[in-house]
Amino acid sequence: GINAEYGGGFGGRGGGGRGGRGGGMRGGKKVVVEPHRHAGVFIARGKEDALVTKNLTPGNTVYGEKKITIDGVEPNDKIEYRVWNPFRSKLAAAILGGVADIHIRPGSKVLYLGAASGTTVSHVADIVGPEGMVYAVEFSHRSGRDLINVAKKRMNVVPIIEDARHPHKIQNVGWYGRRHLRRCCSARSSTYCSVERSSVLEKQWTFRHINQS
Repeated sequence: GINAEYGGGFGGRGGGGRGGRGGGMRGGKKVVVEPHRHAGVFIARGKEDALVTKNLTPGNTVYGEKKITIDGVEPNDKIEYRVWNPFRSKLAAAILGGVADIHIRPGSKVLYLGAASGTTVSHVADIVGPEGMVYAVEFSHRSGRDLINVAKKRMNVVPIIEDARHPHKIQNVGWYGRRHLRRCCSARSSTYCSVERSSVLEKQWTFRHINQS
C-alpha cells in the first residue's frame, strides 16, 4: 500500500450529494491504497474504507465524488483516485457485496447499456484505462447530454444516444472511429448525437443531430 491523505469516506448516502462538489485532502487522515482482487479497482483503507478507481483524468470529478491523491514513485509524481460510491452505482455495490467476477479489467472493451449520465461509466473507464474502450449506450437525450460531457474528457468513452432495443443501429459503431464521433459530439454543447448506418454496402455512418428541447 501507499500512504496518502484522504478527505473521508462516502460522506453519507449521497457521497458528496447530487450535484455537490467532491472533497479533496481534508483532515489529514492517513490512508493506505491497496489493489482490490478485481484488477483496476482499489481499496483506500483509513478511518473509513472506500472503494476507489484510479482517475483517468486527474483533477476532474463526475458526480461530486471525493478524491484521494497519493505520492507516486518519482519525485513530485502524484496519483489520483476517485471514491466509488456504492449508493450511486450498482456495480460498486456488487463489488463490495463480494461478486465473484465483474468481467471488466484493464484493456477490456465494454458495451455498457443504460449508461444514464455516466456515473458508473466513468469508473468503468478508469478500470479499463487508456488501452480499453467503453461504448456507452443511453436512450434518454437528457441523460445523454451529461454522458457526452463525461466522454469529452475521457477519450476511452464512446457515447451512443440510441435505443438499445435496436442493436442494428449501434452494432458497428466502431467502424466510424472515436475521433469522428468526438468531432460530432463536441460541435455544440446543446447538440446530442446518435449514429445510424446510411449504407449497408458502403458501411458508412452518418450522424443525426437532435437539438435539445
